[in-house]
Amino acid sequence: MRPSRVFRWIVRIFLGLLTLSMTVVSILGALSAVMILGNVNENIKIPAGPASANFDITNPSSMNITIPFNITNPGYFDLTNLIIDIKISMIFGNASTLTNETTNIVIFDKAQTFPNIIRGQTYSGAFFGNSSDFIEANFPNATTEIDWFRTPVLEFHGNFTISAYYSLDLIAFTFGINNVTLGTFP
Repeated sequence: MRPSRVFRWIVRIFLGLLTLSMTVVSILGALSAVMILGNVNENIKIPAGPASANFDITNPSSMNITIPFNITNPGYFDLTNLIIDIKISMIFGNASTLTNETTNIVIFDKAQTFPNIIRGQTYSGAFFGNSSDFIEANFPNATTEIDWFRTPVLEFHGNFTISAYYSLDLIAFTFGINNVTLGTFP
């Protein structure tokens, strides 16, 4: 057999094995993603318990929030580059407008990176934000802008975005849980 023919066979075998391994990894990754996202209520719990927060808009330097969560990885590969992004908005009647229009402003926006979650494991963690993570410039003036006769006076809602890589970082996914009521005042 000529050397060129041997070389072609070696390249064909190598490409065939590479294609086969990538196909298997992709199929297992897709099945794992279906296993994780197919049962979101059991595998991803945000919040996983009572969230604690101090939303004292008259003293922004004391504001903080802690949201516990659990994420289970029932798949075949590790979850890597797990990022949780939380945006909290405040809804209030704006007394500085003629009709006390309802105003929705973002008062908190933070993304936090968490450790990798090994396959078959559950990671229990907490998302924490302190006063430096709140957007103080967006806070309304408590005496002139907030309609204190509206019920409830203030409403707090959260949008949660979770993103991660999976299947040896071949699959990236992002999904969100939007408009979750976090609380009201009073």
